[in-house]
Amino acid sequence: MTFTANTYSVTSVLVAAFALFVIYVRLKNWLQSSIPVLFYIVAIAYMRSIEGSVPFWLLATGCGLTLLLRFEFMGERFVAFVKLLEIGVLGGIIYLTVKMVMA
Repeated sequence: MTFTANTYSVTSVLVAAFALFVIYVRLKNWLQSSIPVLFYIVAIAYMRSIEGSVPFWLLATGCGLTLLLRFEFMGERFVAFVKLLEIGVLGGIIYLTVKMVMA
């Protein structure tokens, strides 16, 4: 498993770093931030263009959870549960992206 620096691998690592930043945004409890929505738009467009190993259903699930967190009528426990699910989805996206680069 080696890392070769080409445009494909560097861009994939940047997408994984962006996912780490989205986790930071979620842990800081910035629920009204548009950064996660922007991340999912970029990630879906990028993975569809290169036919990456991250499945579309995983990206769509994360995007749905992000949009669900933008509602203000939810209780604290439900928001915490949805945030935990989204962080898990982001962890899966990071793992699959790094695995795609290191293969």
